[in-house]
Amino acid sequence: MAVQQTPAASAYAPEDKYRDDPGYGWVMFAGVLLLIIGALNLIYGLAAVGNSRFIASHPHYILGTLHVWGWIGIMLGVAELAVGCGVLVKNQLSRWVGIVVLALSAIAELLMISSYPFWSLAIFAVCILALYGLIAHGNKMS
Repeated sequence: MAVQQTPAASAYAPEDKYRDDPGYGWVMFAGVLLLIIGALNLIYGLAAVGNSRFIASHPHYILGTLHVWGWIGIMLGVAELAVGCGVLVKNQLSRWVGIVVLALSAIAELLMISSYPFWSLAIFAVCILALYGLIAHGNKMS
């Protein structure tokens, strides 16, 4: 009686079939960036609403006031945290919502540039990187 040999077990579990694909890393990177940007927007939004001293004292905004932009930062931060968790668990709907939220966040950062210019440009650049990850490689989430 011949002994039937089974193929060697894969180094990766079946759910990790995309781990060798470089696009998979971009999507996970975008998810982590969403969490970081969300936390930072939440912190800065709370600081703006609470009249913290590390934000410029009298910035001139195109639209609204410091308190209005603080609340916008809080709402964007909460949305980015939720979407970031969704992207990390590979939810396709979170990818599309993440694209919208990141685009709105990038626009908001440019509109808040008068209160902290370098910081706004840095967060804008991170938003663009996360957008690239979700748009160019987001089909690798399924």
